[in-house]
Amino acid sequence: MITVSHEIELPSLHPRKSLALIALGMGVYFLYLYHVGFQEVMRSLGNVDLAIFSVGFVLAVLGVLFDSLAWQAIVRKFDYKVPTRDIFLIYMSCIFMNNLIPSGSFSGETARIYFLDKLAGSSRIDKTSATVAASRIIGFIPFIIGTIVGLIFLSLASDVPAWALAVCTGIAAFLLLINLGFFGVCYVDGWLERIIFALIELIERIFRVKVDRMKCQGIMSQFHESMLMLIDHKRTLFISTFWAVAGWFSMILVAFLTFRSMGLEVPVRAVFAVYAVMIFLQMLPLFLPGGLGLVDIVMITLFNAIGVPMHAAVAATILIRLIQLWFLTALGGASMAYLIRKINHDAIMPPINGGVAKSF
Repeated sequence: MITVSHEIELPSLHPRKSLALIALGMGVYFLYLYHVGFQEVMRSLGNVDLAIFSVGFVLAVLGVLFDSLAWQAIVRKFDYKVPTRDIFLIYMSCIFMNNLIPSGSFSGETARIYFLDKLAGSSRIDKTSATVAASRIIGFIPFIIGTIVGLIFLSLASDVPAWALAVCTGIAAFLLLINLGFFGVCYVDGWLERIIFALIELIERIFRVKVDRMKCQGIMSQFHESMLMLIDHKRTLFISTFWAVAGWFSMILVAFLTFRSMGLEVPVRAVFAVYAVMIFLQMLPLFLPGGLGLVDIVMITLFNAIGVPMHAAVAATILIRLIQLWFLTALGGASMAYLIRKINHDAIMPPINGGVAKSF
């Protein structure tokens, strides 16, 4: 029989595979840029006001910081004593894992659980999982509100093609259903158990092993208790939602400022709707890291549909993805390397003062 451990492992990176997929995505993207016209795009990029554009890097980091503060409000309610700096670095690592291992955000959330457990000296996967699940639910609130505002704007704009409005509306509705289902899994009795036990039966049938169901049941029960406990803490939920809204708006402003740096006036409400599609594509378990190529082409198409000239839409997408994909992924990789080194360092420190390890 296989027993279920309260420890969770960090998802494995495969550098060669990731590099090959990045090369594939870049190849597709460059073919698309060749079709659009490199010279016109380069001309648009040459007109960028670097002083305005550089603010986008600051906003992107602030967006991650605000998201990490939204998570920290929940983490502290579970009595995890982890500094704000480490919470921020964990969130950066989550971005790195999500972009390098396309798995519908699963790899990044697993990294969050792993690092929080290790840095807090805990082995309560039910509690750490509950903090991540709750932050995902709260993070969806500004997303759906912003998307609705954006869709209303698109529906009132007569020059927006019907197909663009239909695509944005369909994706927003699908995301709403997914998150309602996730909410049900977290809070409705029996949903999570049925899903987990169905997966266990599949694993047992395929691999001819026996999983300790009682252990799984115990972890799931504790997870439900942790999620229900949060409902009674209205102040914590309010603070977390406030920071989640701030994080979402900061990321939206990256695109808004990018257009301003190019001398283009694009209503921030229109960017809401386009971002709904981008976030959806990034959440899918696509085989390309960061949705490279696919997300870019869809963004260009939708920006063009809301009235941005094609070459300007291409240039803006390149600049936005430079900040929100490449820049944040690089910072996330550095953050992850630091956290792994810190955890390994603390693990090998000899105990002093009666068994208490020296801390830094």
